[in-house]
Amino acid sequence: MSDQIFVTGGRGRLGRALSAMGAPYVHAVGREEVDITNLDEIEQRLLLGRPAAVINTAAMSGIEAAETDPCAARAINADAPAKLAEFCARNDLPLIHISTDYVFGATADRPWRESDVVSPINTYGRTKAEGERRVLEAHPRACVARVAWLFGDGEDFIVHLLSKDEGKSVAVAEDQIGSPTPIFPAARRLLDLARLMIKGNGIPTILHLAGSPPTSRAAWVTYCFEAITRAGGRVPLLQPVLLSTLQSIADRPTFSALDCSLAARLFGTPLNWRSAIDELVKEPTYSGFENAIRSRYIRQ
Repeated sequence: MSDQIFVTGGRGRLGRALSAMGAPYVHAVGREEVDITNLDEIEQRLLLGRPAAVINTAAMSGIEAAETDPCAARAINADAPAKLAEFCARNDLPLIHISTDYVFGATADRPWRESDVVSPINTYGRTKAEGERRVLEAHPRACVARVAWLFGDGEDFIVHLLSKDEGKSVAVAEDQIGSPTPIFPAARRLLDLARLMIKGNGIPTILHLAGSPPTSRAAWVTYCFEAITRAGGRVPLLQPVLLSTLQSIADRPTFSALDCSLAARLFGTPLNWRSAIDELVKEPTYSGFENAIRSRYIRQ
């Protein structure tokens, strides 16, 4: 067995972040190399490479795409992870399966804990929740790691807003509460988690690996825009609105904030999204991507 960590969905945002943080010990493959829904392809690659652990980041993560093609969403988000988990269990391979805050959709008066019952309200959330359940049924020693609102790689919601013309307003929900998560620090923790599993250390079967503290989407964007402005960047005008006024074919939860205290105890500190933003606009910190990130967040 090698010391490599095999990552599915390797051309996605989190897969690329894992490659950046874990090189040369991460072997990430994208859909053009290995189709996650083709179990034979996956098994052949894993048997050939004999990695020390597997991280499954492959998913149909587009909310609208999942709503319009629920069969494909179920195949990618639930059926394929279950089969992968069965293989990893048979071969005693540690598996981390990436999930999402969107498995929650009910209202709550506190951030969601790992032990809370899921309550998805759209196809994406339902298929991801099913994937979680089936992964843990197939591989009791697997870990489901929930992430949320990833940012910091130059391909996130903040950059999408920054692409708008200066002076134009951008509508952002002020009543949608969640957990912005700096993608590269989260990737580093996922790799640390995989190494703990390789060593045989006991880890939670579900772990909220997201940013703290919970905040509204509008407050998150406001903090980002203010930091970018202080650093000399240009931002569009922010227009806080109700989530219900934003057109979409899929429902989105108004409260999907994750309680990340378990991960904070495991790793010794929370993932503070405000600190990550301050670092991002001030000092290049993320190996391999700093110039691209800086140029995208602060347009000269």
